Amino acid sequence: MATLYFNTETNRVFSANAVTGDEAVSQGRAVKVTDAPDGIEQWRLSYDPSTKAVVTFAEGKNEADAQTDKEDAAKAQKTADDTKAAERIAAMSA
Repeated sequence: MATLYFNTETNRVFSANAVTGDEAVSQGRAVKVTDAPDGIEQWRLSYDPSTKAVVTFAEGKNEADAQTDKEDAAKAQKTADDTKAAERIAAMSA
């Protein structure tokens, strides 16, 4: 298990460096997690403050498959955003 520090606002990895992380914890900007999984790229990790647990994006998948899932999620989000924007424009034009 690894020790990581997570940003309290974004719940994303803040740092793996103990000095930087402990300073952020003392300032209330980060939370220290000592049981973060090893061997997972940090971009895939987030912190769930309600359960006080680390969440892994694309759990159980390798890095390449996780990257594909990330790209697919970004495309789906863009499509949803574009549809919402088009609906807003249509509503204002009516």
